[in-house]
Amino acid sequence: MSHKIKAIKMKNDLIVEAVFFNGTVMEYNVADMFALYPQMERLEDRSLFEGARIDTGGYGISWDDELDLDAETIWEEGKYLGKVKTDLILELASKLSDAREKAELTQKQLSERTGIYQADISKIERGIGNPSVSTLQRLADGMGMNLIIEFQ
Repeated sequence: MSHKIKAIKMKNDLIVEAVFFNGTVMEYNVADMFALYPQMERLEDRSLFEGARIDTGGYGISWDDELDLDAETIWEEGKYLGKVKTDLILELASKLSDAREKAELTQKQLSERTGIYQADISKIERGIGNPSVSTLQRLADGMGMNLIIEFQ
C-alpha cells in the first residue's frame, strides 16, 4: 500500500509535517537523512527548505531535481502526531487507490473489468470525482471486493 501526502508544513529545525490523505499527521526530521545522503545538507538553507512541494500524486515531496523525500519514508520513520478530520471525497480517493493497488490492478485493467472509463477512475482516485454508490459497487466488484458503507 502506498501512502499519499495531501499537505505539508515546513517547521523549525528541518522538521516536515505531512498530512496524508487518510488524515494521519506525521512529522519527519530531514536532518536524519544527512548521514546517508550528504546532499540533503543543502536543506539547511532555510529558503530552500521552505520551498518544498508535494510531488504529483502525493508520493513524496521535492525541493529540486536532486533533493526529495518519499512519502513512505515519512510514514514509516516519522513521528505520529495524530489524525485530522479528512474530506470524505479525499478519503474515498485514498481508499479506492489503496484497494486497487492491493488487488494488483492498474486503472486501465479496472476500467476493462468494470466498463468505467479509466479517466473517471483517475478522477475518483485524485479526489475530483463524485461517484454514485452504483459506480462504487461496480468498482468493488471489479476488484473482487465488498463495498461497505458505514455511519459512525
